[in-house]
Order: sequence, then structure tokens, then C-alpha cells
Amino acid sequence: MSDLYGWTGKILRVDLSKGKITYIETRRYVPKFIGGLGVAAAIAWEEIGPEVGPFDPENLLMIMTGPLTGTLASGAGRIEVMGVAPQLYPPRFSRSGMGGHWGPELKYAGFDGIIIQGKAEKPVYLWINDGKVEILDASDIWGTGTYYTTRFLRKVHGRDARVISIGQAGENLSRIAILQTETENAAGQGGFGGVMGSKKLKAIAVRGTGGVKIARPSEFLDLCLSQSREGEEPCKIDSDPKWPADKPSYGTHYRTHKCGFCATTCINKVYMDVPGDSTPGSYTTEQMCYGYNLSGSARPLNAQIEARAITSDYGINGWEVSYGIIPWLQLCKQHGLIKEIDGMEIPAPKKPIEYLRDCAGYSSEFLVTLLRKIAFREDEIGDALAEGACYAADRLFDGKGKPLLDRIYPRRCGQVAHWGGHWGPGGEIHFPWWLPPILQWCVDTRDPASDTTHSWTEHVVRYLSKHGPYRGPYSLEKVRAVCEKVYGDPRVGDPAFDYDPPEVKAIPAIWHTDRGMIVDSLILCEREHPRVFSMFSEDGSADTALMAKLFSACTGVEMSEKDLQKAGERIFNLLRAIDIRNHGRDRREDEKTIDYFMYPGKDDGVALDKEKFLRLMDKYYELRGWDIESGWPTRSKLEELGLKEVADELDSLRAYRLGKVC
Repeated sequence: MSDLYGWTGKILRVDLSKGKITYIETRRYVPKFIGGLGVAAAIAWEEIGPEVGPFDPENLLMIMTGPLTGTLASGAGRIEVMGVAPQLYPPRFSRSGMGGHWGPELKYAGFDGIIIQGKAEKPVYLWINDGKVEILDASDIWGTGTYYTTRFLRKVHGRDARVISIGQAGENLSRIAILQTETENAAGQGGFGGVMGSKKLKAIAVRGTGGVKIARPSEFLDLCLSQSREGEEPCKIDSDPKWPADKPSYGTHYRTHKCGFCATTCINKVYMDVPGDSTPGSYTTEQMCYGYNLSGSARPLNAQIEARAITSDYGINGWEVSYGIIPWLQLCKQHGLIKEIDGMEIPAPKKPIEYLRDCAGYSSEFLVTLLRKIAFREDEIGDALAEGACYAADRLFDGKGKPLLDRIYPRRCGQVAHWGGHWGPGGEIHFPWWLPPILQWCVDTRDPASDTTHSWTEHVVRYLSKHGPYRGPYSLEKVRAVCEKVYGDPRVGDPAFDYDPPEVKAIPAIWHTDRGMIVDSLILCEREHPRVFSMFSEDGSADTALMAKLFSACTGVEMSEKDLQKAGERIFNLLRAIDIRNHGRDRREDEKTIDYFMYPGKDDGVALDKEKFLRLMDKYYELRGWDIESGWPTRSKLEELGLKEVADELDSLRAYRLGKVC
């Protein structure tokens, strides 16, 4: 590669302990690891060892773009954030995505990513202006929320500056603190706001006036203009009477928006000038993918907007609070472990809580109090809950609340079950279609829904001929033909097959995980990519080679769909190897996940059959090229993926562990 297209060629490296700024050449890692998550995984393998904790100065906070970031490719406004994640229980190397405009701005400023290490002596922020990088004093904004921080930095550096920042939760090292952009897009999972706070880094402001060099601009533009605009589900087609009418509007006080050049309007609306329910003033905020159960408030919509704005300003993971902490507190109330917080009784239903829908509504006053206590670690309860429910359960009620985590948190891993067909978050998904997501849950380091499961549950299942009580737009014959074309097995979309044969569910679990790795490395939005079905093609299939075509036209590096899929497989196997070396991951831990799904599904009442599911796991490992007993990638698989040095290190680790046992 004499000339680089797509990539800028430089990754910024900032050592806050030394106040030192250096650079890494991107071409050390591309095209083999694509960009984004792939490049970060390669750096983590080289530099993050098992001794590194999430709040240690040695932890690397990596904020990466990909070769398509900042281009006209739909969904290419995202970044990926990686490091040892404090929210996970126990902490481990993981990832979180973020949309908005900050990622493209970083590319336009001349960088493919930022690696932040060390810890500043006093609060600082980074100012990046067209390749020039400064570490500046942040004492005037330390202690403030994300909204004030953003306004302050844009006043100092100009309204065109793009900002990511942390709120008080991140400053106080909350394990559920987020990184947030000025558009309120956030890296919500993982607790990376706490990592940023541990480094005394308040914000990163960026201004870039450059662009992204495209190898074949005309071809690339044609691909972008012809890209699907179906959003998260099949589009309504007037000539198709089977398809439902458009969804009802959310109301009058909102506007729609997009990240960058996305072809599809974002499902998240921006509500404007909504009066608070329990606090003075009015709020303008984005409708996030999570929601609070504020049915106990007099004005639920106002309370929702108010609560989301306060959550964002403090820099707290609202998903964890809404779907994890509050339900867990209600369960603890039902079991007599706690009654109130700050004199406010914790609401709880009279009947036992089995699913998220069983939880009681609460008032905005209760929620605002809870958020404040978490952000500032007020009292014993606030200090514990700032760690997230899984860590709080170790500290509160003499550990008696720990068994109550089980329905909410698979493997008690620190993140709430999502699109797994059981606890609640995510839409409806019926058996047997929740089997591939549970397989993905078993082998991943985090809630897999946001980058690997969504493309199955939202881009595939909604097209199928039968999904519980629902009927998709295509006949079984057409579904089978598309599945044969894409997955190599027509039975993948056939409701007649559940656990047997096991490959029918293992194949899509693997396919969508590997595609998710590509989405996180190019980097694109999982609401746009990858597509399997389409309402606009004669045979009903989407152009599954689109990401490979976009990559090739953008970078000039020819990569077929098969090659790109192999790159995704390489990245996921490298992440698996990091998890094995640094955190002791093996099949035993994977199997622990199954136990947390051993109750009837929330939508269909179907219970998981563990014996049959273990056969699915056997097949998954076999198709992955992993050892069936240990869950480790085999040497032959790693060498096939060009990861011989990884295989060598895992062999040494295996020999060491066997010798230690003997």
C-alpha cells in the first residue's frame, strides 16, 4: 500500500502521566485488522496483560475510527471505545460503540484513533485541531455535567468543535459511567466514562477541516447512493397489503435527525423544550434506546425527557439503571432487604417479579434522587450503586441480594440481558429464534445485542414467514431460498427446526457475530448493516457483499465478501484469545451463562432445554474451529486466520497451566 485511502495513516497516542504525545502508523495493523475494533484488539493483544485493571494507569482507553468513518457510507458516523471495562464482573477487555459526529471530525483532523494511557496529575482535556494536539487544564470544568462541559469547550474552541466528555459519574469512577458526545450519543456499556475519569481526563474536543481520501470515488458514491434505506425492519410497500401501516407519531415536540450521512433517519427522536416533571426548567434531549418506567409520575412523557437529560448530564448508563438497578432494588424490597432511599419508599409490585414487565412504576422524584446519589456516590447506597448492581450486591445486605441478580444478569456479568428472549429489554422474540442470541451471549465478553444480535433479531427475524404469532412479508419458500444463498443452509429461517440439527442455530450465531466484528471495525451502524433480506430485490435478499464493496472502493484494497467475513472471524478469535489469556475464559464460564436463561421465555413461555442447548454449543465450537472441551481456538484455526503468534502464546499458556495443575 504505497498510498493510503480510507485510513488517515496515523493513530494518536497520549501518555497523560508523562504529558507525552506520539503517533503510531496505522499501516502496522491494516488491512489485516480493518480498523476500529480490529486494530484495537491487535494493540490490546500486544500491550494489555492480565495484570492490568480498569482504573490502572496502564489500562489503554482506545477510541477508534475505521476506514469508512466520515465517508458517505450510510451509518459511517460511529466510533468504537475499548479497554479493560470496569462495568463487567469481573472486569475484562471489552468494547462499546458511539454514534454522532465526533468520529468523522477526528478523521478530518487526521487521525484513525486515539490511545490514552497513564493518569494526569490534575484534571485535563485534549484539544485536537487539524493534527495539532494539546493537553489543557480542565479545572474550570471538572465537577460539571456533560452539557456544561460541551458548551464551555465549544465557546472556547468554536461552535464547530466536536466534544466527547464525562459527567460527575465518570469523575467519581462509577463503573457505570459513560462517554458522551455533544449530540448525546454515548458509549454506554462498559463503564468507560469511569476509565476516562481515572485518568483525570474530562473531555476531548476535536476540530478537523480535512477529509477522507477515497480510492475510487465514483464507484464508492454509486454504492452509497444505491444502499438500502429499510432501517431496522421491512419497509412498508403500498402494493403489499400484508404489511402494516406506518407507526404512529411520538407527538409534536420532537424532531428527527441523523448521524453524519446516514441514509436512514435515526429511530431516536430529539424532544425539545419539554418542561421538567419534578425539577424546574425545560429539557431538550434525545430519546435513547432505553426508557424509565415513570408511570408513577403525573406527566410520564415530561418525566421521561427530564430523566434522560439528567442521566446524560451526570454521564450515567441509563440502561443499567432502568433495566438492572431499579428492578434489582424492587426485588430486594420484596425480599425484605431494603425499604426506602432517602426517606422515599422503593416502589415494588405485590406479585413476584419474574420479568421486567412485572416491575412497578416509580415517580420522577424517586428517580432523580437515585441518579444524584449514584453520580455523587452519596451515602452507602449511592456509593455501592455507582458500581452497578452486580458489584453493589457484594457490598449491600450482607450479600443476600446476590441470588436476586440471576434473571437480570446472565452469568452475573455486570450487563443486563438484552434481546435474549427472557428478562425483557429488546423487542419480542419467540422460540426458536432466541437460540442464536443466547449462543452469542455464552461466548462474548459483553451484551452482544448492540453489534452482533441486532442484525439477527431486527434485520432477519422480522422478515421470516413465522415468528411466534407474527407473519413476516415473505413466504417460507422465499425465506428458505434466501437462507440457502446467505448462510448455505435453507433451514436457518425455517420455524420447523429448533435444536436439531444444531448447525441450524449455530450457523447464524457465528455469521452475525463475525459480521458484527466487521461493522465495529469499518465502522458502521448496526441498524444499517449487515442486511440479509430486502423488500426491494426480486429474490428477497439484500446485497450481503455491500460492506466488502464499500471497503474495496474506499481503500483500494480488494476484498471479497468471503475475505471480509474471514477478517471478522479473525477479530473475534483474537478477542477470544485476549479473554483466555488475560481473564481465564473457557467453556466452563460459557456454560455458566446458560443457567440464567433456564426459565420460560418472556414472550412465548418456552423454557430452555439445557441438554439440547449443550449440543448446540458443541456444534458452535466445532464450526468455529474451537476445542470442544476447553472452548479455546485450536492452533490450526488460529494459523488459518494468520494468528500464529497468538497460537504460540496460547500453547505456552496451556502448557504452563497444565504444569501448574500437575
